[in-house]
Amino acid sequence: MLASSALGSTNFVLNDQFDRAVRRDVVFADAPVVIVAGSQRKTPEAMEDWERALRARLPEDIRMFGLSNLKKIPFFVPKSSVKKTLASKFPNTPVLLDWKGKVYPALGFPEGATIAVGVFDAEGRRLGLVRGETTRSRVDEVLALLPAPSDGP
Repeated sequence: MLASSALGSTNFVLNDQFDRAVRRDVVFADAPVVIVAGSQRKTPEAMEDWERALRARLPEDIRMFGLSNLKKIPFFVPKSSVKKTLASKFPNTPVLLDWKGKVYPALGFPEGATIAVGVFDAEGRRLGLVRGETTRSRVDEVLALLPAPSDGP
């Protein structure tokens, strides 16, 4: 686990796999966020494993997004094919498509990682990062990074 307080302060608008524009202020709205991200050919499969494992254990108020760094995708791979694959694998989780590869590093995700999971607070400060394939201990690491629920005002 890599700990850091990288600030997701970069203003951005990225489309998801359904061509919906998603702004930074929507991602980091009013609750902590888990972002499952990667930049390799095998990322969708690894992201799918993480999504399944986290959905089963994340508190209901924690939102989850995918983030795919697509900067190095070959020019001959149709964008529509990428979107179609992600739409079929993730019908209920927005996967932000970073075609220029600028948001991915700005949020502190490691270059070249097949998969990494970042936990952010509601303001976009990164609370921590877990790299690697899904294991029970790594899922526990992600959950441990989440802030304790508040008891209200």
